[in-house]
Amino acid sequence: MKTFYYGILLFIVGSASAQETKESVQPMSKKAQKGYLYDVSKDNDGTANITFKMKVDKKSDAVSFEKYSFDKNLKFITTSDSKDDKKDQADYERTSFYAYVGGSNSFDVLSMKLKINKIVRLKTWNRDKQRYVTKKTISDETVKFKNDNSKSYIGYAAYSSSDNDKQNLFCITKIDDKENNQSDQFVILMVDETLNFKEKPLDLTGSYSMVYCDQLQNENIVMIFAPNKGANDISKYVYYQFDIEGNQINKCEFKSPASALLITSVYKKDDSIYFFGSSTKENNCFEKVFNEYAPIDNPGAAANKLLAKWEKSTAEKMDNFHILRFSGNQNDFSTNTPIADFKSKFKTAPGDKDASVYKGKKILIENFFVTKSNEFLVTGQISSTVMMGLENKETSYEDIVCFHFDKNGNLKTQYGIGKMNDDKKSMLFPMYQNFYPSPDGKSVYLELMEVKGMKGYTSFIDAYDGNTTFSAHYFPRITKIDLENTSLSPFKVLGNGNYFLNEDNSSQYDEKENSILYVGMDKDYENLWVGKVIMQ
Repeated sequence: MKTFYYGILLFIVGSASAQETKESVQPMSKKAQKGYLYDVSKDNDGTANITFKMKVDKKSDAVSFEKYSFDKNLKFITTSDSKDDKKDQADYERTSFYAYVGGSNSFDVLSMKLKINKIVRLKTWNRDKQRYVTKKTISDETVKFKNDNSKSYIGYAAYSSSDNDKQNLFCITKIDDKENNQSDQFVILMVDETLNFKEKPLDLTGSYSMVYCDQLQNENIVMIFAPNKGANDISKYVYYQFDIEGNQINKCEFKSPASALLITSVYKKDDSIYFFGSSTKENNCFEKVFNEYAPIDNPGAAANKLLAKWEKSTAEKMDNFHILRFSGNQNDFSTNTPIADFKSKFKTAPGDKDASVYKGKKILIENFFVTKSNEFLVTGQISSTVMMGLENKETSYEDIVCFHFDKNGNLKTQYGIGKMNDDKKSMLFPMYQNFYPSPDGKSVYLELMEVKGMKGYTSFIDAYDGNTTFSAHYFPRITKIDLENTSLSPFKVLGNGNYFLNEDNSSQYDEKENSILYVGMDKDYENLWVGKVIMQ
């Protein structure tokens, strides 16, 4: 059922078996068009308030706001203006740390030696613009650490805390010392704000390669290592978890589902850690099939030397898909799903003719969800590379993949989902993907932020100089996954491809109503669009 109200405001209500949707469009004032989206909030009665902050007037002592209000059915109510006095804030010093390898010149761009940069800046409040700016750089220092034997460290990864009281770096390294047979020894370096460091060698017996590492949302660091050639059992991998202060939380030696296991993502759900990976039919050790993972930054290149090799090895077509789950010091399971099995488990949404079966290409996993019955949903995109011009090679985000596994990690279904926009500009940007459970737990809604890539200018200076670039414009598309019947409902597209979400404050989930509120504008930034989906 659809109802239309014609005039300045277009109001749309739609319903389907998957979800109820509402949309509303309201012209923006000239002053709001020159401002920016500042805040999105909801009152207790369901009224949605979208607030724009106006361009700051240097001559005024106040900051102006304009609020657009819509009722719970997204019918426009009114606009209201408000002002706040300009604030004054005290200056402060900000210290930042940056761990990297390589450099910006040909002499060290391929180097993997660890460097630590510490910068102290004085931040001062700009009253006219109502924001902090850098007044001056107090100090800028870069150091290369060496151990007691005057040997450097090879950098693999570096992580930090968002907590200002934990001003330290957690660095995963190797000692650059082939003469004393220490070149395969992994060492954690804890670097404090005074640039003093402490070694914490990992208790790995023998020679190992870094398979994967990452920082979880709770700021803990997880890592997996594979034994190198010469080990008694090349499938006996090691899993670690550390907190950001360098304390070991978990360690587990486990039997890998493949002697050469390529891991590309990790998620934490409740008290368990889930890794996702793939493998070929090769029975050799990891270092002979793939390359070590080393995600540490290199300011002089798109990737450091080791990561560039790892990226190349991930482009190989895989034969098996794997899920690994760890709880505490235990490996609960490690699954092995042949890629050939996906074809027989392939299902699409009604009317979706552009979906494709997963055939083993590299997947960038965007989200992971555990259902009430402890089944798993995994969603992401096939990744490749595309040439933009004659020299620029960029990551390309292609087909959407969504997998459904039972509680033991066995494949139940691949949900095939086609993209709406598959031009080069749109494939430069990943699609945000989210899961929302239904109130009864029998279904899960999959939200896709479809991308429309556009060419234009990011600033006045770029327009003046004629420097064009590409930017992502998102609009939501939603389907309902029936967990028992392993089926998809028809997709519902909001915004009709004419309205796009902002990067900030673009959506808001209401757990009580089990709804999502979307806020966006048209490409000319003249009309405010508000959408809502109620997931029943």
